[in-house]
Amino acid sequence: MVSTTDVAKHAGVSQTTVSRVLNKPDQVKKDTYDKVMAAVNELNYSATTPEDAVREARTTNTISLIAGPLDDPIFIGSAPSIISMAKEQGYQVNVHFVTKENELETYDTVIASKADGLILTSIGLDEAAYKKLSQSKIPFILLNSNYPDSQHSIGLNNVEAGYLAASHLLGSKHQEIAWIGGPLNNPTYKERFQGFIYALQEAKSKIRKKRLVIADRDKASLYNAFEDLQALKKKPTAIVAATDEIAIQLLDFYREAGYQIPGELSIIGIGNSEIGQHSALGLTSVGTADSLANLGQEAINRLLDMLTLEQNEAFTVSREVQLYERGTTAPLSKK
Repeated sequence: MVSTTDVAKHAGVSQTTVSRVLNKPDQVKKDTYDKVMAAVNELNYSATTPEDAVREARTTNTISLIAGPLDDPIFIGSAPSIISMAKEQGYQVNVHFVTKENELETYDTVIASKADGLILTSIGLDEAAYKKLSQSKIPFILLNSNYPDSQHSIGLNNVEAGYLAASHLLGSKHQEIAWIGGPLNNPTYKERFQGFIYALQEAKSKIRKKRLVIADRDKASLYNAFEDLQALKKKPTAIVAATDEIAIQLLDFYREAGYQIPGELSIIGIGNSEIGQHSALGLTSVGTADSLANLGQEAINRLLDMLTLEQNEAFTVSREVQLYERGTTAPLSKK
């Protein structure tokens, strides 16, 4: 028997669009309505097929967005577009946050809720968690999350981002370069930190542990990180911050302390965020030509295709990054 999935494929639209045409035609553009109804007539679709009745019974019209830390930059940048686009397609998004202590319990809760699909943001999955999710038969996408055998994943090349940021400063003759980033149990911070270290190793630049600062992202923790660097006998001439938000906070601390940026200190962030682009100096940053909002849009679009068009082919998307040189970095001046 013909199902709404068949109609959606034939018309080249989502299953949600088909449902809207059949149930709320006043909310659909005329050309979309005509295209769907043409497919309905060509396929002799009946709205009361047993297959659709079964599918409707097991659909909750919910998507679960499962995230690592609340302050993760990928989650912050992508979540609004995921939620808004899902809502446009008739899905409610429930957000859950995972810690090491509640990880498996959170997955059990999500699976029991019978969510239609899942997006996991900035989470490092172990074998037990990945197996639990796979056995649930709920379609899921890893967004900036990692697992070796993942079938559906989207992310930034975070290692390359850290590498490019450090390489830019090394190419500007800086050798005393510090790193300030979040906890390394977060895949975003860990991969960016790895890229930073790779660049220093490749350049045979000395890696000093006291200039590798792992801190929480709140203002007090970052101020403590600033004070620790200020207390060093040999202070850094440049800093790579794991996110633009961290970089901007550091800029405030250093300018309040009387530093000339970039004359006396260069700072580079990662993310190429709107706030960084439009900050007073214009923050030098590494990021994609695209936005994190668009990264979220790709994740939700691919998940909706899996849900409505049964597109289950494996994919791995890694967005490449590039340097955006602005006003907070400069070649090291000779004294």
